[in-house]
This record gives sequence, structure tokens and C-alpha cells, in this order.
Amino acid sequence: MPPTPGLYIGRDTVVNDWITSGFEGMKGLRAVPTAVNRQPALAFYLWRKQEGAYLPLTIDVLRVTGGLITEIITFHDDRFERLGLPERLPAEGTE
Repeated sequence: MPPTPGLYIGRDTVVNDWITSGFEGMKGLRAVPTAVNRQPALAFYLWRKQEGAYLPLTIDVLRVTGGLITEIITFHDDRFERLGLPERLPAEGTE
């Protein structure tokens, strides 16, 4: 059941998790601003050379309090269609 399980408290903890899980070295990402339940969100797509397109990866829903991101809830690619997001992005702008 979405969202992705896990609880990371504090900016440093979140950033360290991104680094140790490989996010820092991840290339070929595109983000599309969107909204989920009236909250700001980013839909991330990852470049897949074999398909020649960016394919859905995750959706990060942001809770903003006092101008700061206070919570990020991550959903997997199986939610893109339900939210009306494109199933792929074109190769424009790739290296």
C-alpha cells in the first residue's frame, strides 16, 4: 500500500538518506510540477535509453509549513496514470 514506508526526521537525516541510497549520483531525471490533494508535488521521470524516453519513477508530495518543506510522502510509478500524469516524456533535452 503506498506511500513508500519510512520515516526520516530532520533535514540532515533526509539528505543523508538520499546520498546513501544513490540519489546523489542519479542522472537522467526530469521533474514535472503537479499537485496531489491540493498539495504541491513533483513527478519524477527517469531516462531509459532502451525506450528512448523518460519513464515514471516516483511522485513526491510535499507538505509545506511556514514556507518550509516539513514532510515528503513518496508514491511509486503505479500512481501516475491515476493522477493524469503522462506515461512517458519525450527525449527532448537529453544528452
